Amino acid sequence: MSEITTEAPVVSIIISVYGQLAYTGKCLENIERTLCGLISYEVLIVDDASEDGTKEFLLSLKSPHRVFFNEINQGYAKNNNFAAHKAKGAFLCFLNNDVFVSGNWLLPMLEVYKNKEKVGVVGNVQRLANSLRYDHMGMVFSPQGIPRHYGQGFFHRPFKGKVMQWSAVTAACCITIRESFLDFSGFDELFVNGCEDIDLCLRMGENGFLHYVVHDSVVYHIKCASHGRLDHNMQNEAKFLERWEKKIISHYFPSDCRR
Repeated sequence: MSEITTEAPVVSIIISVYGQLAYTGKCLENIERTLCGLISYEVLIVDDASEDGTKEFLLSLKSPHRVFFNEINQGYAKNNNFAAHKAKGAFLCFLNNDVFVSGNWLLPMLEVYKNKEKVGVVGNVQRLANSLRYDHMGMVFSPQGIPRHYGQGFFHRPFKGKVMQWSAVTAACCITIRESFLDFSGFDELFVNGCEDIDLCLRMGENGFLHYVVHDSVVYHIKCASHGRLDHNMQNEAKFLERWEKKIISHYFPSDCRR
């Protein structure tokens, strides 16, 4: 594992990796290109038993990278929870290895915590990397309680210049305060590669935290690149609805309709 400086960074960027070495390399390059010299940060990478040369690549990384290896596949929630306990930053940034950051993406997200009170999770706009379409501008819910990405399939980007409150945001790229994340026991590990991010937002929301999207922070997402990413969708959705359906239908869906 590479050593890092003793001074605590502002942000700990956490990436759970399962294969897709080329995407991981590009993801890390873009982080360095956009953040070097702007803010102190570390990158914690948990390799989830990849078999494509990822381990060898990660072992070659230097500071500010810290790498950890699983012998067997653990999944998104467990990997990110583990790294959150190892992190040294005041803020956690969860980032998928198939998300490519661009421009001034992070600093405006951090500014939300200075300008608003009781901030839970802050996300951004995500555009499909191989398309002109957008994929995420915040989470909303259907009348049946099913979570949906607002803006999915859009060719245009509304709310430019704004920081908008949403019921939840995707953790493909988001930030939160490390202490708050740990206070809520992180992502619920009952979920396997799906719904754990929305569940966390709703649990935090039950305790008065508010979630936002910075609509001028735009990143690019390949989406569902890792093998097996969608294998547990039906089980995750069933667990999610068992826990949240009544609350969503009575509260969150009506709130979304007023947007």
